[in-house]
Amino acid sequence: MRKSNVISICLVNSNFFNKTEEAEVAVQNIFKTEFPNQSFHTWNSNIPDATAKIIIKKCGRASRINVKKFIEDLWE
Repeated sequence: MRKSNVISICLVNSNFFNKTEEAEVAVQNIFKTEFPNQSFHTWNSNIPDATAKIIIKKCGRASRINVKKFIEDLWE
């Protein structure tokens, strides 16, 4: 699963967006704004499905999600 998809699912589960497609666009836009000198496509690599499931489960239905920090936390 791609990193942006993990964040998107967390955003949908927390009711910030209705669809993962909308959330993925938002993640990409935040990335471009916060990290203008970095490549979204390079950052947005696959992570193991087991890891993705753990992250999504731990995020749960968070009342706040700092997408910039989330992106930073998934940086390799």
